[in-house]
Amino acid sequence: MMFCPKCGSILAPKDVAKKKKLGCLRCNYVAKERPNVKLQETVEKAKKVQVIEEDPMKSYPKTKEECPKCSNREAYFWTVQTRAGDEAETRFFECTKCRHRWREYS
Repeated sequence: MMFCPKCGSILAPKDVAKKKKLGCLRCNYVAKERPNVKLQETVEKAKKVQVIEEDPMKSYPKTKEECPKCSNREAYFWTVQTRAGDEAETRFFECTKCRHRWREYS
């Protein structure tokens, strides 16, 4: 590795007048001599991403809360700070049976 004599940053390859030279990205210093450096870049092929079709709500905690739509007595819940920081969080619920969502303010 070579470092910039002006600011101490690592010198990186730059195209200067259609020639590859080492230069500083911070202070725009360009090395006058061409150092004996081999520049090599390898690109890996992208790996396939496996999408798992799973209900994301299964990871949420459950509580005993009555659904206003179907009267089921179990719901997933989560909280979000929807108002000012000194006010209480808003609790959101989703029925485990009919998937109805509602909120509760404290």
